[in-house]
Amino acid sequence: MRTAVTTVLSPGPRAAEAAARAASRHGLPFLPRGDRSLPSLAAEEGADALVVLGSSSGLWMGGRESRWSPGMGALRAKRLAIGDRTTRDPFLEAAGLLPSETVLDCTAGLGADALVAAGAVGPGGRVVALDSSAALAAWVDEGLRRLADPAARRIELRCEDHAAFLDRCAERSFDAVVFDPMFRHARPQAPGFDPVRRLADPRPLEARAVARARRVARRCVLVKDGSPGWDLARLGLPPLPSRRGAHRLYARLDPLP
Repeated sequence: MRTAVTTVLSPGPRAAEAAARAASRHGLPFLPRGDRSLPSLAAEEGADALVVLGSSSGLWMGGRESRWSPGMGALRAKRLAIGDRTTRDPFLEAAGLLPSETVLDCTAGLGADALVAAGAVGPGGRVVALDSSAALAAWVDEGLRRLADPAARRIELRCEDHAAFLDRCAERSFDAVVFDPMFRHARPQAPGFDPVRRLADPRPLEARAVARARRVARRCVLVKDGSPGWDLARLGLPPLPSRRGAHRLYARLDPLP
C-alpha cells in the first residue's frame, strides 16, 4: 500500500513544514495539498492512503477520512492519572505494571493500551509500540504527538514487524512484553477502529514469537484474546480468572530461564 503524508486544506506555512518533517520522520513521501480534495490528490499522486496532518491526525483511505483517537484509552489514562480506583482496568490488573518499567507493545493498533501503559510506568518509564503497517504507524504516532497527555511523550512508536524486532532484542531488555493480536471474530467497534481492521496484520500470533518474548521480558509476557479465548487455547495459554461475561481474556507468562 502506497502511503503518503499531506495536510489539511490551507494549513499555513508552519503546519506544512511540520507535515513535511513528519513525512521524513516516517520515511514517507510528502504531498503538498494545494486546493485538491483528498480523492483527487490520491488519484493524481498514486497514493492508496494519506496521513492528513493539521491540529489532529487523520487517515484517508478507501474514500473515507478517519480522525485518530485512542478511544477509551484516553479515559482509562485519565482515570489512572487522577488515581481513580473505582473503575477496574483489566489490562493493568493483568500486566501489573510498575513505575519506571519498560514495556514493549508488539501490536500497537490505535495505541490505547500503549497510552495506558505509559501512564502506569510514569515519567521514569518507557513504552515501545510496534505496528507493521506504515500507514497505521504514522497515523497513530502523529496522533500521539498531538495528544495533550504527557504520557504520550513516553511512547516510541515504530513501524516494524514484532517477530523481527523480538529477534533483534537482547534478552531481558524489557520488563513486560504485550501482545494484542487481531481477534479471530470481530466485535462491534467504534468507526475509528475500521482502519485498524483494514491495515493491521491479520496473521495469528505465533508460538515462536511468544517464546521469544519470554526471553526478552524480565518480568512477564501478556497475551490478550477475545472471549471465548480460541487463540489462547490454540497457543496452549491458560487465561487468567476473569469476570463472568468478560469480552477480553488475558494470559500472563513468566520469562523463560
